[in-house]
Amino acid sequence: MFQQTEKDILLREELDEVHIHHPDKFSLWYTLDKPTEGWKYSKGFVDAAMIKEHLPPPASDVLLVMCGPPPMIQNACLPNLEKLGYHSQNIFVY
Repeated sequence: MFQQTEKDILLREELDEVHIHHPDKFSLWYTLDKPTEGWKYSKGFVDAAMIKEHLPPPASDVLLVMCGPPPMIQNACLPNLEKLGYHSQNIFVY
């Protein structure tokens, strides 16, 4: 997920809850443009290295769910996911 600040993260509590209860089936990684000091997730531009470091490798049973500004999704996330071998049927953007 990519947002400007923590308060912009949609469904943060719900997503964190799912991750806590199902860590073997649900990975979660946030990316902010303007994080506060002490932020433990990523900041800045989404690139292939960030994706490779924090997401599971491409597989038929992997579903990537993303949200963020359309230009970031179209110009950063999707091209880098494609470059790393992810298929569009395994990607959901909201």
